[in-house]
Amino acid sequence: MPKSLDFVVGGGSIAGLAFAAEAAKRGATVLVAEEHPEIGEPEKCDGLVSLRGLRRFGYLPEEPVVQNQIASAVIHSPADRNFAVNATGLEVVVLERSAYDKQMAAAATSNGAVVRTGARVSEFVERADGVSVRIGGETIHAEYYVDATGPASSPRRGILPAAKYEIEADWVREPVVEVFLDADRYPGFFAWVIPCGRNRAKVGAAGHGVSPFKALDGFLSGRRCKILRRVSAPIYIGGPTSKFVHGRRILVGESAGQVKPTTAGGIMTSLAGAITAARWACKSLELKDPGQLANYQPEWESAFLKEMKAMLRLRGVIEKLSNDDLEAVIETATPKLVLKLSQTDFDFHATALFGALGISGLLRIAKIVASAEVRSLLVSS
Repeated sequence: MPKSLDFVVGGGSIAGLAFAAEAAKRGATVLVAEEHPEIGEPEKCDGLVSLRGLRRFGYLPEEPVVQNQIASAVIHSPADRNFAVNATGLEVVVLERSAYDKQMAAAATSNGAVVRTGARVSEFVERADGVSVRIGGETIHAEYYVDATGPASSPRRGILPAAKYEIEADWVREPVVEVFLDADRYPGFFAWVIPCGRNRAKVGAAGHGVSPFKALDGFLSGRRCKILRRVSAPIYIGGPTSKFVHGRRILVGESAGQVKPTTAGGIMTSLAGAITAARWACKSLELKDPGQLANYQPEWESAFLKEMKAMLRLRGVIEKLSNDDLEAVIETATPKLVLKLSQTDFDFHATALFGALGISGLLRIAKIVASAEVRSLLVSS
């Protein structure tokens, strides 16, 4: 490994590996430093994604990586009223994320990047002509440092504790994702069941101010299952960070907040960020002009910022609702609304939801939210 490179990437998950693959394909020298001993482990992401979204960027999963195809999503209220959205036309699948990350690592190395595991970036220093990155006992000089280590690398609000289990159970419905809303048990978020095969599922729970493992154990209480794996996996729901580029430090993926504030899913949006960043970073090398990096954030935002803002607004609504409010909101799920949601884009669900509700639906929601806000004011006074 030469002591001077074009890019050092901290973090070997989707965004870091996609950046490496794209930059190396353009002739750049790239080192990816992943702190864990194996790419994709521990597996913290549930891998729910739309193939339609991935197809835009050319990194479709290989067949063994796809664990399941999803036909519908069922949303449960606290009192277990529910409605189902038909997902057969949305191309939603469940990926084995560990295997998908390994596929991305193979793409990066086949293009010429070096992926080093058990290697943690401990220090990053910007210099006038590049960066110095400390990895273990070695210092690597590079033109740019690409930060794909996650939101903890850029501290800001929006990280929720979450617990995730992989289970075996005969009550798992193989083609059906289930979401369970309950403002008391999972304030500001929900519990979920994502089937990943016959009688197997990834289940999880998150919420403000709760113990996620207790919440998840409570959810599974009375539901007979065998727990195969337990993972603590904090999720980020705070939206994109204000700046994706800080001098010669480039943020991609979760480090840039390129994940959905509603569900914390971000495979496709992180891929988009990494590929866009790689293109402009390589342009900056070609022209010897760091100013080219200024094009990265506006390009990503032109595709996703409107939706991210809609998701943040939707999150703001959800976090204000009591269980009674949630029951009232579920009642707004008319057959016409559910049909429209079934025909929308999986990756742009907030914009689609607001559009499907229409003026009358939004007014009904506004009355519910207003009542919740009044109650919160009364309690705090």
